[in-house]
Amino acid sequence: MSPERAPHHTEQRQSALPPVGPSANLPVVEASSLEIGWKHGRNLQILARNIDFQVAVGRLIALIGPNGAGKSTLLRTIAGLQAPCGGSLTLFGKNVSLISVEERASLLACVFNERIEGGYLTVWEFAAFGRYPYTNARNRLTNEDRRHIATALALVGMEQFEKRTFSSLSDGERQKVQIARAVAQNTSLLVFDEPTAFLDAPSRIEIFRLAERLVQEAGKTVLLCTHEVDLALKTADELWVIDREHRFTSGSPFVVARSGAIGKAFDLPTVAFDAISGTFRARGPQC
Repeated sequence: MSPERAPHHTEQRQSALPPVGPSANLPVVEASSLEIGWKHGRNLQILARNIDFQVAVGRLIALIGPNGAGKSTLLRTIAGLQAPCGGSLTLFGKNVSLISVEERASLLACVFNERIEGGYLTVWEFAAFGRYPYTNARNRLTNEDRRHIATALALVGMEQFEKRTFSSLSDGERQKVQIARAVAQNTSLLVFDEPTAFLDAPSRIEIFRLAERLVQEAGKTVLLCTHEVDLALKTADELWVIDREHRFTSGSPFVVARSGAIGKAFDLPTVAFDAISGTFRARGPQC
């Protein structure tokens, strides 16, 4: 798409995708006995199984677990980037595996944790890529597209940076612009894979506050994978945990914290999760 070629007048055109919105009667995402993993030729490598959840509209879900537990694999499966190995997985009541790429782009938007170099793209141009699924054959932007871009940049607090180049931004600012690109896509579900990676402590808190605003002010459903256990406990409506044995647990942060699931996921011989304080503490010397 070439944002700089976008006309300043409104083009009359039908959206490339039909209007899609969550139904109050349907969960955003639902899994039953889900199995995730990979296919190696004709063989399946199952990473985690017996995954059950139901995500309602307008919720902030935090997914935590140690490296290698299967967090990113679960997110990619939900996003339709890799197929489930078994069980049932639906997005707005539809089998994820049967949803076309075009329709999926109208249902969810993703931000993954890879570092992205935006070259000489401006902040506005980078965010404009979120409107790509809706542009016509000439990739022209309309006034409606521009409105979505402006709204997204304002929501993440980057409207004053729209003429800055993406490459000139700090890591935290780049993450906000990537989130703005996803918000501009105007989907009901946002999937963020470790959005606080590479960020300093204040920026990590800011990203969580932004996720809260997306839910509370924009009505989005946000699924956020993170290593920030303390922030997840304080911020999320629901907590998902995948532990070292690839066991899946879900529930309110209060319930999950006291279930022992976080300890099973993260405890080490020298460090343990304290369910009372919601923090990790050093273990005392072993006798």
